[in-house]
Amino acid sequence: MNVFVLEDQWIEQQYLRKVLERIRTRLHLTSFNITAWSSVAEVIANLPAPSVHNVYLLDLEVDGDKKAGLKLSQLIRQNDILATIIFITVHDEFLPTTYSYRTEALDFIAKDQDNIEDRLYKDFQFAVEKINHGPQPRLVFKTAAGYLRIDFANILYLEPNPANSHQALLHTVDHQMITVSGTLNELEKQFQTLFRSHRHFLINPTLVVSVNLGNHTLHFKGETRDYPFSRLRTKELLKSLKQLNQPFQII
Repeated sequence: MNVFVLEDQWIEQQYLRKVLERIRTRLHLTSFNITAWSSVAEVIANLPAPSVHNVYLLDLEVDGDKKAGLKLSQLIRQNDILATIIFITVHDEFLPTTYSYRTEALDFIAKDQDNIEDRLYKDFQFAVEKINHGPQPRLVFKTAAGYLRIDFANILYLEPNPANSHQALLHTVDHQMITVSGTLNELEKQFQTLFRSHRHFLINPTLVVSVNLGNHTLHFKGETRDYPFSRLRTKELLKSLKQLNQPFQII
């Protein structure tokens, strides 16, 4: 487990480290790495790779900005959909505000409470369960209306929006088409579980049921039409599908 703490007060940092080490002992965790940052800039410059093993403890107020942790949580959630986010702060009056930021924080703990360690212990129990049972991944896309959270399994593919070069069209398995922000190049870097099969397609590889090497097309589960893939991406496509350990047909 990787624990990332944002706290600009050194004394509070050290206190949280001690609490976290005790929780590590109570939960018998052998892999437990703690990284503490004192500024938002440090976090942004050192964001780890997305992982369900990541747990963020964020203070709301940093360097005088009472909503710094909330703003940062949005960035974290956009890039790390499976991470666990916990807020620790003296500003418990901002609890209702956290919901408008749509970061799905696990907990909101006031610093003046006597049971901080017990609250964190229960939160980390939940995080361990999430790691062990592998939750259904969801992806967060920016849209004109805000942010869209969608199950990975419901994403079929994305293609460029011909009406706007800075947007893409997201197609779902239930035949919805949603306009999202970002080019395919940007979205490919942001969501590594998606596969760039063609310069015009970013696909969900888990839904591919067959690959036709003769005409360079692939077929999605439940779809009636075939979709082209790049001849140059054939090797990478087959490698990606084989790594999923699920059946697919090569024609």
